[in-house]
Amino acid sequence: DVNRDRKSDRKEKEDKEAKGDPRKEAVEENQGLKTFRPARLPIVLCHGFSGFDSLGTNPDFRFDYWYGVREALDEIGACVHTARVPPFSGIQNRAEALRNFIERTVPHGAELNLIGHSMGGLDCRYLIAHLQSPHFKVRSLTTLGTPHRGSPFADYVMSDIVGRTRLEAFWTLLELVGIKRGAAENLTTYYLNNEFNPNTPNQPGVSYFSYGASIQPGFFSRFRFSWQVIMDREGPNDGLVSVKSAQWGEYIRTIPNADHMDLMNWVNALAWSRARFPWILGGSSHDPEGRPKGAFETDNDDESDGDSSPQEEPALFNAIELYLEISDMLHEHGL
Repeated sequence: DVNRDRKSDRKEKEDKEAKGDPRKEAVEENQGLKTFRPARLPIVLCHGFSGFDSLGTNPDFRFDYWYGVREALDEIGACVHTARVPPFSGIQNRAEALRNFIERTVPHGAELNLIGHSMGGLDCRYLIAHLQSPHFKVRSLTTLGTPHRGSPFADYVMSDIVGRTRLEAFWTLLELVGIKRGAAENLTTYYLNNEFNPNTPNQPGVSYFSYGASIQPGFFSRFRFSWQVIMDREGPNDGLVSVKSAQWGEYIRTIPNADHMDLMNWVNALAWSRARFPWILGGSSHDPEGRPKGAFETDNDDESDGDSSPQEEPALFNAIELYLEISDMLHEHGL
């Protein structure tokens, strides 16, 4: 009938548009390897500092903050919403915007899983502790690369680069380009450890999960300098947040060979351009196929190391599989 023909045409059009899209291909590849279960409750994805949901309306030119993540979760049957909050505001303002977004988006009485990347995890913690809404109830928070105890690189920028005597001028300059004073202060180790954390405790009835990441940056990596600053002060990190700082609630694991941006699946979104134009885009840890640099290299030709046995290749980071794993974990916990 007419409806069947329309559905068939629409499906054919969607398949044609998806052809060659690495987001679609990644979902299909992972489903062939393992069966992931959808989270039982809706998921809200909460972006970090300077983030967004999507840029552009044309599917051919749109760029997603969570590149391919929503498509992957949709594919296994999860209900997903991508929030958008003021990118350069402080935690409180961002959390208030997040609450307003959720109230506009989900049905009254809904129970939710929040997934926060970077500063987005702090927004979620503030919302859960201070902005309880009669419209919805948060049942879980999963954070990825969130600086729960601050970032030493934020400290470095404030103290070593800006300096105490120039702070006021620095705040004024930031506000001229739209960055609120609170956003910068809210990421320092002093603020998180001495003000935010003591006043933002975990809430009963909410499950807290967290992931960290670590890299060994290559010469052209955009995070080479910041990684070294954090490494000297707190050890292994993803270029902006240390593994130590990322741990909150039930710590699931440290993701190897992934930097701070890779956690949103930008390993696929930018790998091609980053590998070819490092002088423009700040370098890359990945080759054109999206594989971490060095993942397929061994040190077998170096006679000086005295070991001719094959070296184990580092595990490749697959961001799509990470979010499918989180969905499956939430399902397992009844969330």
